[in-house]
Amino acid sequence: MRIYRQQTFLVSLGACILFLLLAFIFTEAVEQAISVAATFTLAKFGGFYLYFGCFLVICLLFLAFSPFGKVRLGPGKPAYGNFSWIAMLFSTGMGAGLMLRAVQEPMYYFQHPPRASDYPVEVMALEYTFFHWGLTPWAFYGMFGLIMAYMSHSYKRPMLGSSFLPALLRRKKFIVPVDSITVICTLFGVVGAVGLGSRQVLRGMAEAGAPMPQTLFMNIMVVLVIGGMATVSAFSGLKKGIRNLSRLNIGMALMLLMFTALTSMDLGMLAVFGRALGAYVLDFVPMSLNMGGYQTEPDFLKDWTLFYWAFWMAWAPFTGLFIARISAGRSLRDYVLGVLLVPSLASFVWFTVFGATSFGISMGKTYQEGEFDSIYGGIFSFFSHLPLSGFTQSVSLLLVITFLITSIDSAVYVLGVFSSQGSLKPKKHTILSWGGILVAITAMVLLLGQEALLDTITQLLVVVALPFSFLYAGMTLYFLVFLKRRA
Repeated sequence: MRIYRQQTFLVSLGACILFLLLAFIFTEAVEQAISVAATFTLAKFGGFYLYFGCFLVICLLFLAFSPFGKVRLGPGKPAYGNFSWIAMLFSTGMGAGLMLRAVQEPMYYFQHPPRASDYPVEVMALEYTFFHWGLTPWAFYGMFGLIMAYMSHSYKRPMLGSSFLPALLRRKKFIVPVDSITVICTLFGVVGAVGLGSRQVLRGMAEAGAPMPQTLFMNIMVVLVIGGMATVSAFSGLKKGIRNLSRLNIGMALMLLMFTALTSMDLGMLAVFGRALGAYVLDFVPMSLNMGGYQTEPDFLKDWTLFYWAFWMAWAPFTGLFIARISAGRSLRDYVLGVLLVPSLASFVWFTVFGATSFGISMGKTYQEGEFDSIYGGIFSFFSHLPLSGFTQSVSLLLVITFLITSIDSAVYVLGVFSSQGSLKPKKHTILSWGGILVAITAMVLLLGQEALLDTITQLLVVVALPFSFLYAGMTLYFLVFLKRRA
């Protein structure tokens, strides 16, 4: 088993280098192959993603409110206070995406309702935004993190997927490359976020008064700079670089949120929030299973819900392990409520403030059709309609950058753990290697995608998340049986 773990880094690195070479030499062929594989995956396994996500939410809530909720994730007191804990898991799990979609996604649903409904269009728009950014994504993160935290902190097993499989699967004669698959899934999941986020940084620089050529070369340069900063942050460790940056992120995000609310909020926004939240809770199960009158069009299901579920699945290994790392000493109930409910409610408030405000702006005389359609420029166009637009656009740009850095540095740290036999203190050269690999693969995805970047990343994530999803399902079932026997 020790030899197998030592091979994880080499196997993962070899697979990544092979992808880079193929993508560089046979760009069009690789792009077409990814497209065909993604289409097949969604056609055959899209339903599995939906059912698995719903199952994880229900399972975590059951564990939290059952007698299992008293189980502690290791001895001792929590190493981090509640604010630092929430700040780190929120910055790592959602931050950069919230800046991409804050305005664009609610506005899209407002203009193109996902399905027929008796709800007002603004309630429907927020309900589906809550659906895609609420309980299910945090359940994907949370269950993986819970498995890691319980088995590692309570039973001293290394933080590796292969450590949590039944003994039969850990025998040398029946080895499943669990850790290599997890590393590759983690890597491409983060690449997707960095690829999209770097485009937003480039667009934000132009909006903030520092016009930069919107070219592929400049996009790759942004990736190099942010990737380098994130690697330096990862060198600093959890208690310095990652924790301090996470606190800074939350502080700036709260400032933007409060500024927007104070300059545009009214009682109608509170009413819309309440109705959208109630609708989300009542409709959660049929929406999750896409059944009956809650079915959406196949294109919407593929382009939005299944894309998100694949994205969260791909992020589950690194976000889950990172959450596990910072959650020692908490009870299972505190863990689930903190990971599942607190970030979800925070996201709901975020999207309500920005979404409801954008609905009002879109009905005014100053709004130009399609102004908020871009995931890269929507948030910057939004602030141009509010007071102090130059200042808020600059803060938004800085927040995009710092959110990306915290996502990347957490991922680099986790990749180091996975490829260092589960050591929570990976060596510097391992961190440096993964920082360079992540930047190189992101650059290659940018080259592949160019103008169709979102489509390429969507397809790539759908494909790489599939093998991990089967391993994840097996780990979950094994964990539930293990917990019942030992708790």
